Amino acid sequence: MTISNTVQAREEARLALAAAEDGESRLLAALIYGRASPYLILWGIAWMAGYVGTFLAPERGNTIWSVVTALGWATTLLLVLVQRRIGRGRRSRRGLRYSASAVLMTAYAALWAFVLLSGHANALGIYAGTVTGFAYLVAGLWRGPLLAVLGAALTLLFLAGFAIPPMGFLLYAGLLGGGGLVAAGLLLARCDPT
Repeated sequence: MTISNTVQAREEARLALAAAEDGESRLLAALIYGRASPYLILWGIAWMAGYVGTFLAPERGNTIWSVVTALGWATTLLLVLVQRRIGRGRRSRRGLRYSASAVLMTAYAALWAFVLLSGHANALGIYAGTVTGFAYLVAGLWRGPLLAVLGAALTLLFLAGFAIPPMGFLLYAGLLGGGGLVAAGLLLARCDPT
């Protein structure tokens, strides 16, 4: 075998490997899109029903959204069970992480609505802190439990802001938010695998 043939064989192998990797990523995307499709349709219908119902009966908006949300989650759970039954044995950690991320997003959306509509003087600060807590939690699902624990702790500590007088909250949030970010950075630097 000549050097030219060896170089050509290596290049062909590299191209074949690249094509296989591309095919794998396309297959994964198709599976994810296919599995996500019914949920997007379901929640699109729920969204339309909630808003149209509230438009038609504004005095019953809270009840309409409570019913729509409950029915949406019940149907989501049913879809999850059906998909699991169909795809027995194909369950992966990634799928569980996507599901957990969706549950966290929904839980935090409800939390944020409660916080922002509370009328509390510290509502915007509490909201901002819990957004950061949410980000840590989701990152923790994908990158490690330390971030998830930090996110849960940050959320709970900022929710305690409901019990703190507005002027005291400024100092509390400043130290908690800034100090929390510094502490998280120091902890993560100690855990850096590189």
